Amino acid sequence: MLPLKPRSYKLVQGRHYGTPTEIWGFRTAALRGRPLALARAFLRANRSLFQLEGVMPRLRTHHVIESLGACHVILQQRHLGLRIHRAYVTVHLDRKSRIFLAKNRAIPRRLLPLRVRFRLSEAAARRRALACLRLRAADARILGVDRLWFPLEDRVRAAFRVRVHRKRPRQEWLVYIDGVRGTVLSMRDNLKQASGTAWVFDPSPVAALGDWRPLVRNRQVVRPPDDAYTQVTLRDLADTGYLDGPHVSTRATPRRVKVPGGEFLFRRHQAGFVETMAYYHLDLAMRYLESIGYRGRRAIFDQPLLVNARGTKEDNAWYSPGLRRLTFGTGGVDDAEDAEVIIHEFGHALQDAICPDFGRSPEASAMGEGFGDYLAASFFALSKPARLRPTVMSWDGVLNRSVPPCVRRLDEPLTFESFDHAPGADEHENGKIWSATLWDIRRALGRAVADRIIIESHFQLDGFTTFARGARGILDADRNLHRGRHLGTLRRIFGARGIGPV
Repeated sequence: MLPLKPRSYKLVQGRHYGTPTEIWGFRTAALRGRPLALARAFLRANRSLFQLEGVMPRLRTHHVIESLGACHVILQQRHLGLRIHRAYVTVHLDRKSRIFLAKNRAIPRRLLPLRVRFRLSEAAARRRALACLRLRAADARILGVDRLWFPLEDRVRAAFRVRVHRKRPRQEWLVYIDGVRGTVLSMRDNLKQASGTAWVFDPSPVAALGDWRPLVRNRQVVRPPDDAYTQVTLRDLADTGYLDGPHVSTRATPRRVKVPGGEFLFRRHQAGFVETMAYYHLDLAMRYLESIGYRGRRAIFDQPLLVNARGTKEDNAWYSPGLRRLTFGTGGVDDAEDAEVIIHEFGHALQDAICPDFGRSPEASAMGEGFGDYLAASFFALSKPARLRPTVMSWDGVLNRSVPPCVRRLDEPLTFESFDHAPGADEHENGKIWSATLWDIRRALGRAVADRIIIESHFQLDGFTTFARGARGILDADRNLHRGRHLGTLRRIFGARGIGPV
């Protein structure tokens, strides 16, 4: 394994440590050996380039993931027995074992403390976390407390990570407490959320009837007629009488329905309707992933996805990475009654399963929302009239004044110049730039190609990714899956949307 030659690659320099965070734009010769061994050999040969001297022995294998077109080796940095928060090194190889990308978030040895010191107790860390959130112990549940190293600019601090779950309003906070000073280093609501109200049909009564006007009277929704429903088959149900299967389980739903005969024949005004449709659409989405190649050892989900179909009275829906659970609200119209809301939220679960901690920067968060909209629109495109295809959640937005009504569109003439970088900017609005870009790709290449390269690209992203890196990931996925057949078209699409460098 030879070191990379100067000017044979492109480099992204990190801000805090003076080390390169990404090296890309190269492709090694085909190599022989197991991916993990090849990745470690590549890093040893290029440790000076990555500034990994003294760090390599502390890189532990976190995960080796096989996607359709590549293999992705993820190494986690540890120091004095504790993991370093978000300190990963990843190496990406195509199907011929040619390395084409490496990413580095390791902390240089010179910045690592010489010893571990905690003055704060775990119990005190729990109290500090609740105090900073202004919560009482009776109003919240501590899901876990971990000791770790927390990088803060050019310092690394011994810290506690406290995971706090709150029911009303629904929140799940990750609070990082300095283990010596007791100060709050970081706090974040960890729930992936999307506002919306809708009905669960296939995908909606608006699509089934081809018109929204018969469904609204005096600015109020009316009960959909019988021909708005579609009878479907629920596959691989357990013999418990509940909605439990190999891909999805509604056991997180309180007072869930039990039908020993398997006849889940509910209308929307009945309690079992939202559970049934959440199970059906999520199970179908999982089976679609399997149909395009993500099955067996390449399966993305290793256990059934949990669903709480009536988890809150709020008009909201979310995915919780901590609980690995989808939750749907009953405010307004039940959220789990809209198949496009369900698949949008499934998009967050899919990203978290491939790339944990996805969405930790404004651009990454916007990409998460845009991908969820794209996935919902792509999944149901052939089930909707042509004028509804570039829209999502038409029943959720049936009272909106847009024509046709919807929550968001995927065909707006947006470019990256319109990205709102202001603090607190709406990631759903920024996400429309990314969803429009992905929709352009689908229109140009078709669903079969677009869905695969877009999903495949996530395996080389991280929680702080950007639109430009997302574009690069899609280009690499096309190289790995289709030998770069669509690179020219993809570059034109990214260029027209102002996304680069690519």
